[in-house]
Amino acid sequence: MSETTVAGVRRPPKSLTATLLGVSTMTIMASATITPALPGMELHFAGEPHAQLLVRLVLTLPGLAIMVAAPLLARLSVRTGRVPVLVACLLLYTVGGGSGLVLDSLPALLAGRALLGVGIAGLMTTSTALLADHHPVEDHGRVLGLQGAAMGFGGVVALLLGGLLAAVGWRGPFAVYLLALPLLFLVLRSVPEAPEQPSAAPGASEATLWQPRLLGLYAVMFLGVVVFYTVPTQAPFWLAQVGGAGPAVAGALIAAVNLVMTLVGLNFRRLRARWSFPVLAIGIFTAFAAGLVVLGAADGLAVAALGMVVVGVGIGLLNPTVNGWVVATVAPGARTKALGLLTSALFLGQFTSPLIAQPLVDGAGLGRTFVWAGVLAAVIAAAMTATRLRRR
Repeated sequence: MSETTVAGVRRPPKSLTATLLGVSTMTIMASATITPALPGMELHFAGEPHAQLLVRLVLTLPGLAIMVAAPLLARLSVRTGRVPVLVACLLLYTVGGGSGLVLDSLPALLAGRALLGVGIAGLMTTSTALLADHHPVEDHGRVLGLQGAAMGFGGVVALLLGGLLAAVGWRGPFAVYLLALPLLFLVLRSVPEAPEQPSAAPGASEATLWQPRLLGLYAVMFLGVVVFYTVPTQAPFWLAQVGGAGPAVAGALIAAVNLVMTLVGLNFRRLRARWSFPVLAIGIFTAFAAGLVVLGAADGLAVAALGMVVVGVGIGLLNPTVNGWVVATVAPGARTKALGLLTSALFLGQFTSPLIAQPLVDGAGLGRTFVWAGVLAAVIAAAMTATRLRRR
């Protein structure tokens, strides 16, 4: 493989970049792929004890596994290299994700979903680190923006394929996870270990991973996901309430959020060239605040859709901004460790968001829950702005 030079920037082969972007699309498919299969799965296992609870755990268990496994796999990658961990986790992803095609008990399915979560944890940490390793610093904005776009595109594909395959049978969506198998062969063929990743670099110390700036970035990711995740978990019920939307319409609008995420990722290089990471972070929560307030105040589908699109701008900025900021903060040898902790913060936010939102939904209603989530985002944006002005 040979590098190319574009506008004075040395870039790795396109096959390497495309393979790692393909790996990134797999990470977003953790939950969305099998969501349409849950009713059929619950019907199939209706005779098993606690079937309703266990079927829902099939959806959420990967997130818990990711929270635990991401920092551990990041440490392992420092010892063994990033590529071996990536290859092993693609295998776990394929086996764990595809296990739903053959397993016929809920405990076995849960074990498979746990393996899937471990696989996703490794994919998320190593793919981002390898993208940063193989691209020069001046190209990070472009390539991490493309990664965000790939993840948004993966979400659209997961929703569409999952829905189509669920119409065939509840096992159908599990076949989507087998797409990781050809990616495994592409990784073995196209992705070498990046040279000169000093594990003993000063920036790779344990103390560095807990420096105030990184703690703040972990918090930004956690809070951003807590705020955003009110949309995929609560929006289908709200859309049915304000506009009579069925599952197809709700799914299409959530897919539209992923399309906006893709468009933002494709343009992230231009945004990063114009604005600093702190300004982009303020933009994330400003978009969340505006979109969620509009969504919560909606009295029809058109206004609700507008709010969701604005929220999509925020989530489109979140991953490339925070990933890029973390990559720029730590030395190359510490990237996977820091990204592992960031991945745990992301999935802790996913797990926490419904726990925070549900009491608000029960007490204040769906609309006000979105408004309060928007208020929280506005407070965070204001605090970030005040901090930035004070430092300047």
